[in-house]
Amino acid sequence: MPSKETKHTSKSQPTLFTANPQQAAAIAHTNGPAAFIAAAGTGKTSILVQRLVRLIADEGIAPESILCITFTRAAANEMEKRALKALKARGMVAKDVKALRVVTFHGLGHQILREKLQWTPQELNQRLVSGEPRQWLAEDILRPWRSNRTRGMNWDVEILDVLSAIDRAKEAMIGPEHSRTFFASAVGIDGELAERYAEFYQHYEQSKQKEKLYDLSDLIYVPLNLLQTSPKFRKIWQGRYQYLQVDETQDTNPSQYQLMQYLAAPEHNVVVVGDPDQAIYQFRGASPEASILSFRSMYPKGTIYRIEHNYRSTPQILEAANRLISHNDTTPGFEKVLLPTHPDGAPIQVTAYEDQESEANGIATRIDTQVRSWREQQETLSYHDIFVLSRTNHHLASLEIALARNNVPYRTVGGSSFFKRKTTRDMLAYLALVNGVHIYQEYLASRNGPQARKWDEVFTPIHYGEQHAAFRAVANIPSKDYFARTTKSSHRFTPTFFSTLAAHASGRPLLQFCEEQSYMIPAEHQLAIKDFLALIKQVQAQCNHNPAEAIRLIRQLAYDAYLRHSDGKHHADQDEEQESPTHHEEVKLESRYDELEELTQIAKRYRNISHFLDGMAKLKEQAEDTSKHKRDCVSLMTVHKAKGLEAPVVFVMGLTEGIFPHRRSYTLAEDGPIALSGIAEERRLAYVAYTRAQKLLFLSCILRYRGSDAVASRFIQEAGLSPGDEDGILNPFLFHRDGSPRRRDPMVTTPGLFG
Repeated sequence: MPSKETKHTSKSQPTLFTANPQQAAAIAHTNGPAAFIAAAGTGKTSILVQRLVRLIADEGIAPESILCITFTRAAANEMEKRALKALKARGMVAKDVKALRVVTFHGLGHQILREKLQWTPQELNQRLVSGEPRQWLAEDILRPWRSNRTRGMNWDVEILDVLSAIDRAKEAMIGPEHSRTFFASAVGIDGELAERYAEFYQHYEQSKQKEKLYDLSDLIYVPLNLLQTSPKFRKIWQGRYQYLQVDETQDTNPSQYQLMQYLAAPEHNVVVVGDPDQAIYQFRGASPEASILSFRSMYPKGTIYRIEHNYRSTPQILEAANRLISHNDTTPGFEKVLLPTHPDGAPIQVTAYEDQESEANGIATRIDTQVRSWREQQETLSYHDIFVLSRTNHHLASLEIALARNNVPYRTVGGSSFFKRKTTRDMLAYLALVNGVHIYQEYLASRNGPQARKWDEVFTPIHYGEQHAAFRAVANIPSKDYFARTTKSSHRFTPTFFSTLAAHASGRPLLQFCEEQSYMIPAEHQLAIKDFLALIKQVQAQCNHNPAEAIRLIRQLAYDAYLRHSDGKHHADQDEEQESPTHHEEVKLESRYDELEELTQIAKRYRNISHFLDGMAKLKEQAEDTSKHKRDCVSLMTVHKAKGLEAPVVFVMGLTEGIFPHRRSYTLAEDGPIALSGIAEERRLAYVAYTRAQKLLFLSCILRYRGSDAVASRFIQEAGLSPGDEDGILNPFLFHRDGSPRRRDPMVTTPGLFG
């Protein structure tokens, strides 16, 4: 039986690659344009590597004449490593193949730009602005505008929004001079404000040119612009590479695809590889319609190769995936179906739980039971053979807590753990300070009673250390009112200020020291300290020592405004949540709000702030102790992060309308019906999730979400499946466990979902 080299993350050994007829035909392609439509689990990477080896070893093509482009640096490294290993196995020496190039689009753009500028890679890196330096550059442009009343009165926008709009314009190859119409039509900005955006764009580009700076969007925008406008430049680069291979083409945006087309001309010896059914990055500007699905119109004489034999999953999993994706429209000429190569396996299990906490506990228990069963039966499988996938990272929070309680080792892939997220850390710091005020007030009250407590018994070095760390973590975050008065998005306390404050406090909690000895605070920090003290005291006075209420107040009085103005600065969490169907900065902000909402729901399970803080500390310690230095861990990740990976056992959680599909994928028009604008991409995302599983696939949904009745995801029914209870008997959306009919909220309807 034909096989592919396995990508599984466990200990299984790769098998020798033997091509099936579809794979062999694709590998044999040499000249002219071609599209490899490679379905999930069909050995796409192996096909690309084998074709690369054939071109060099059999056709005698010089390695430096071949350019391979893929989507991520990790994928590029993996393909290059496998190709070099295969070429060496064919008898080629390292010096003969070291010129082989496997790059990302941005890596290619970096090379083109630095050659044009005659800079070293380090010189260009030093001139690339992103994150805070880019925001500072934008603030320098806006500052004089805001001081001008006629201009500033109409400039109430976030810098991150403007920079995001400029990135979108560059992806569409729109320069400053033509951007007003683009901002009004494509970005949806009102006419007068679109004019301001265009003016800002002009000043932004002029400022960059003056300082000889570039941003990340320029790595595609500038090279493509040069290829379009300079015949001399175009001739140089069109003669550079004789053959091109472009992997994951469905995830490219129009400007990246155009760059590839220019480099492939005039011979057009280009192979584009991908699967339109796995196009899941539309929110980043990717467009399968403008890339791989436009292949036939771009290259009418090109050849399309379908690669459909799946070597990963059981027939049951493939049947569900095929049924699901059949609900999306298919472009003529790109039809395909996943074909099984394995014998029948276990049926897919779909379980409906009462709520998120029940779902998390149910999955944790099932994982624990499954691993115990494997060990009793002396199977080689273990925790590392299990993936748990969710639509967004914040939905994994309850599961992390359940796994920690059950002593199940886990790791988060491609994003921060619940306990390490900035939103979690900040809120726990706030709550520690609020709790510190509560403890101090209790101490003062006890002094007037018969059982007065001693200072050293209450304010221990551990307490002081916790309060000090919490103070440093969030003291720079201003209240909403302070920002409105000063337009400062930070209190601007320096490390030196914190150190000096700690030295003067001499073992007293910093919050109490600042209140009792405010005269020792430098004049330039007096207003900021008063603002921070007032915020903590207001929350403490109004929350009634309730952690969920305290979080709500902190968000209302300070934190949500802070996120709106400063979220682009937090690089540690930045890549984890750009996964909702909209554009970059708005996605990150809303994901932070979702994280906070999840934390609030968890906080509701605790009776007071002290109990909540103790519970979180114990769970964090438990999670770290269980998983520390262990390779044998369950992998938790979003579906986006799972793309290209596989595991014997996969859980897909949160298959509930509004969670998966994401609520942003369908919008209620003001005067019309629901527009299902993003459902096709959400369905592709579910297809990717299902096809990660090799042997066992568990799906789960919930009956109630954040206090309201919920509906099972349409992606369950569309896959030919239906939910059952934890016993696998009744559909809990229709019946209680005793068999009596379930009454749902009349506002929640489930037409045709369960028959």
